[in-house]
Amino acid sequence: MDIEQQDDNWMPLESNPQVMNEQAIKFGINVDVAQFHDLLGFEDWAFEMIPAPIYGVVFNFPIKENTDQFVEQEAAQIQEKGQHVSPNVFYMKQLAKNACGTIAMVHVALNADPAIIQEGSYLAEFRKSVQGKTPQQIGEAFKQAKELKQVHKEAVQQGESACCDEVDRHFVAFVLKEGDIYELDGCKQFPINHGKSTPETFLADVSKVIQKFFERDPNEVSFSTVVLAKALQE
Repeated sequence: MDIEQQDDNWMPLESNPQVMNEQAIKFGINVDVAQFHDLLGFEDWAFEMIPAPIYGVVFNFPIKENTDQFVEQEAAQIQEKGQHVSPNVFYMKQLAKNACGTIAMVHVALNADPAIIQEGSYLAEFRKSVQGKTPQQIGEAFKQAKELKQVHKEAVQQGESACCDEVDRHFVAFVLKEGDIYELDGCKQFPINHGKSTPETFLADVSKVIQKFFERDPNEVSFSTVVLAKALQE
């Protein structure tokens, strides 16, 4: 999982909906409309616990020895066969070490209904500032965004898990855009189109993609899935 520039360590984010929702408020996600929820399983009962509409999925998984090999093989196959990627998919490269958790959150938020983003917020202004730029340029702008880094730092400090520099976990986002599921990973060469889906079947379809992560490492159990979806009203 190569990162092109690792001189800036953001420290790892915890896969914790409570922490992510606090971070979302500071970023400018309207948590009265959309919140992060734990996905407790990959069966119908777990999908039914997540209120619709669903805006995207943040998946956290361990990096193993075969991870880079799989990524290289996947990229080679796509380059050989080609794939459709909508120009309307918001995607950026990861240029700061350990920023993948926040980048996954931003990938989900900025590919969702714009109504979930508060006007004048950090995310709203960031989206305006990078409109029309390349994924590399957006990644560089993100890395230099002091406000976003500060919010990330506060979320890291709020987390319950111990922090360390040698992180062996990674976050990616899954979004539904114009009828296709996209895997958005700032460490990959490009977005990955995983095929057709609908708002009604999105979680079930994404779970099939995630199952492939399990199959590559069947003895591993430390996976985590968080969904940005409709806010639960208290």
